[in-house]
Amino acid sequence: MERWNPGSTQGFEPATVEQMTALARPHGGLNALPRVYREFLETMGSSTGRLRLKAGTTSISALIEDLGDPQRERPDARRYLKFTIGEEHPEERYPDDFFELTRPTPDGLDAAIIRIREEDLVRGQGSAKQPFPTFSDWLRTTIVTRLVFATDPEKQTQYYSLGKKPETPAKVYNFFTRMGFSFTQLGASSDVIPLEHPERSAILLIDAPSASTPSTGVRLRARDKVQQLLLNEIIEDHKRELTGD
Repeated sequence: MERWNPGSTQGFEPATVEQMTALARPHGGLNALPRVYREFLETMGSSTGRLRLKAGTTSISALIEDLGDPQRERPDARRYLKFTIGEEHPEERYPDDFFELTRPTPDGLDAAIIRIREEDLVRGQGSAKQPFPTFSDWLRTTIVTRLVFATDPEKQTQYYSLGKKPETPAKVYNFFTRMGFSFTQLGASSDVIPLEHPERSAILLIDAPSASTPSTGVRLRARDKVQQLLLNEIIEDHKRELTGD
């Protein structure tokens, strides 16, 4: 993060072991927390500094305080762990985010997430949305889009919609790795793939089709305007190859 955007980690404050233990207690202890989430808490669980992850808060102190009302009915703690509190709005409160603890990733490091107001989840009302498949994918997307793509001039970032075919994300990944792009320290999944090319000072994000965006998306940005134009031309020249149209 500092390499892409110097100063972006200033203000990070980790959660304490005592705080993490208190948050995890209703869910069965620290081992119930997905490992990726534990690492997030150990890095910036108390404060994310100027990196705002969503309209609301991920602060562990706010989450613990929220647990302090013994009279409030809550979702099944064996299934759901709330990790963000939606922001209050004059007309309505934004939804909260939950881990679905019963839907871990195959490696056990992460879990599926859903977005819904807590009271609606308790009452079985409304429909939960899945903003990203997992917490890791949510972090990858947020960090890249808000630290790299939001850098001035923002209009330099180019977006491409490459169609609905399920094989397209793999095609796009293979295409760019042949060009010399490789994984960032954020890792990747089959749904969200950040790649960078250090020599070209470029980074891109591949998003597989989802319920909210039914097309493979590619966002690309190079620090140098000449490199940006060159990469844009390369993609335009190979669009039919990438989409299979």
